Amino acid sequence: MGNGKAPAGIDLDTSEPIDDGTSARIGSPTPGPVGLDTRSGDAKASAASIGDQVVGYARRQSGSRIGKGQCFDLADTALRGAKAKSAADYGKVSPNADYKWGTPVTLTTLRPGDIVQFRNYVYEQVVVTKTDKATTTDEVDVDRPHHTAIVESVGEDGAVTVFEQNAPEGSAVTQTVLYFKDSTTTSGKRTTTIKVKGTFWFFRPEAD
Repeated sequence: MGNGKAPAGIDLDTSEPIDDGTSARIGSPTPGPVGLDTRSGDAKASAASIGDQVVGYARRQSGSRIGKGQCFDLADTALRGAKAKSAADYGKVSPNADYKWGTPVTLTTLRPGDIVQFRNYVYEQVVVTKTDKATTTDEVDVDRPHHTAIVESVGEDGAVTVFEQNAPEGSAVTQTVLYFKDSTTTSGKRTTTIKVKGTFWFFRPEAD
């Protein structure tokens, strides 16, 4: 479900405020990676090769600042280096645009090297721990008001590890776990609930 003016995405909240900055207030365990989809045909094999190059580039840049340090610069440089189309090939690039980066895909088909575009995205994590003596609740949240990231790996329960920069503002390329669907998991005496809000789109890079 999109917002009607941008590529088909997932719209979980219709909040209006727009903030070009980003913040990341917690770290999360890295989910186990999954392999690239095995597909036949030259075009599909080429897409997989592009994805390998895109994520490989992002991994090598960890700790560095790319271009002017904007989140856009990391994805744009990685795609151009892999001889793939970038956002400017699909429409006008402006500071507040909902960029398109290739062929729209879904969370279930997401793979390394794909691009995520965010609009007013937030995930909230609530951890409730119950013991014989007390119950404690820890709450954290992570937001990406207007942002772009590269998929590094895909885990369970909507967890996706990405490479991104300028999150928080001014930061270099880092590896972060973000969540893209609501979930509740229990392990022993601890229950973790994830709530996801906002709009986000997943794209598969295309050869230039």
